[in-house]
Amino acid sequence: MNLQELTSVLDVEKVVGPLDRLVRGLTYDSRKAKIGFLFVAISGFRQDGHNFIPEAIRKGTRVVVVEKKILSLPPEITLIRVRSSREALAKLSSYWYGFPSRQLKLIGITGTNGKTTTTYLVEAILKKAGHKVGRISTINYDLGSGPIPSRITTPESQDLQEILRNMVDAGVDYAVIEVSSHSLVLHRVDGVQFDFAVFTNFSLDHLDFHKSIERYLEAKVSLFRERAPKMAAVNVDDAMAHHFMKSISCPLITYGVKKEARVKGKILKTGVRGSSFLAQVDKNEPLRINLPLLGIHNVYNALAAISTAVAQAVEPLIIREGLERVKRIPGRLEYIQNKRDLDVFVDYAHTPDALEKVLKSLRQVARGKIWVVFGCGGDRDIQKRPLMGKVSLKFADYSVITSDNPRSEDPEKIVAVIEEGVREDGGHRGKDYTTVVDRREAIRTALERMKKGDTLLIAGKGHEKVQIFEDRVVEFSDSKVVRDLLA
Repeated sequence: MNLQELTSVLDVEKVVGPLDRLVRGLTYDSRKAKIGFLFVAISGFRQDGHNFIPEAIRKGTRVVVVEKKILSLPPEITLIRVRSSREALAKLSSYWYGFPSRQLKLIGITGTNGKTTTTYLVEAILKKAGHKVGRISTINYDLGSGPIPSRITTPESQDLQEILRNMVDAGVDYAVIEVSSHSLVLHRVDGVQFDFAVFTNFSLDHLDFHKSIERYLEAKVSLFRERAPKMAAVNVDDAMAHHFMKSISCPLITYGVKKEARVKGKILKTGVRGSSFLAQVDKNEPLRINLPLLGIHNVYNALAAISTAVAQAVEPLIIREGLERVKRIPGRLEYIQNKRDLDVFVDYAHTPDALEKVLKSLRQVARGKIWVVFGCGGDRDIQKRPLMGKVSLKFADYSVITSDNPRSEDPEKIVAVIEEGVREDGGHRGKDYTTVVDRREAIRTALERMKKGDTLLIAGKGHEKVQIFEDRVVEFSDSKVVRDLLA
């Protein structure tokens, strides 16, 4: 592709060197640079792409896009300076891959909790309706031919555009993607055309990145305002629903259980193996759905999926069949069968709100005591750590506080901060909780103390297959550890 044609999509501040040259590829990773590639230098969290320009040039790059002043480059290099390298990468990628989102029906799902489950539920309904569906989620990606590992919830803009291009080429007609607040702020979904957007809920999270709850909220709202979906769905029961609704100018579907909504749910029964509820759309006959997923929060996720399906004109019976075929979602209140008559669940809940919702759901079906094993991730929002401790004290009978992914932090110090929250609310070590820093031993401790009929929630890591420390990454799956210990 000709460089002059390619850069026509950019707001260029400065050009040094010729524009009449051939570009053979794009990359923001200097390790992937090749002869004739254009390299976009973006500033990352730990490393700055501008420092890797020499490496990209050594590998054959002849065009660099930057947002910082570069003092000197070889004369054969074309330098293009822009206001934001991330914005430029998104625009270049969208153009390079032929605007693939315009050739799909793209559904974006955002919110603090419930994104992954809602993504899976929407996918199941659309597949049942006969569509070929692609999915981008925290657990994994599916480009239309089966799951592949995911690295982050919403990929970097170039990776996202390439994935969407591959979906189009594979004959996918619907793509369902989780849209994280990070991706919205970091321009990863710039240039993506959304046909439908969903807001699940809002609560405290990611303040390590956004710095304030207001900026975090603004990031979520931007999906509906700046990205201008053609239609949207909002959980009207959420306390922040009005912030989203006032920012939405497209046609809107509301859903909920407590307040009046276009898609109204009525919970009939909840149990260890799932929930039964009625879903009424407008004034139509209520549809009874036996959802194989436990918890009221999953009823809300199902209502979000129903709202999405209604907007796509899917028949009610197809909606029901699609939802009822989702037997489990990895690491999302995943039930671990065992011979000890214990109700053991693994869940990704890693925010105070998510932990509270899951524990409340388990309280409704628990036969005995509720035990919880959890921690908090290192290098992440520190404000939620004592709050997680408070939630565990209030809604569980006994807590084992342990490590999550400590990353560069001392796991013992993270555990100590969580413990402060428990003690502030009157919790006593030995009576209400204990601390076991090693996560495997923490799970073992809970299992050894539990009695027949008790319930255990292992929270925070869900589907994850590794545990991340400062100096190493080790294989660690909560569900596998539980199965090994119970065996």
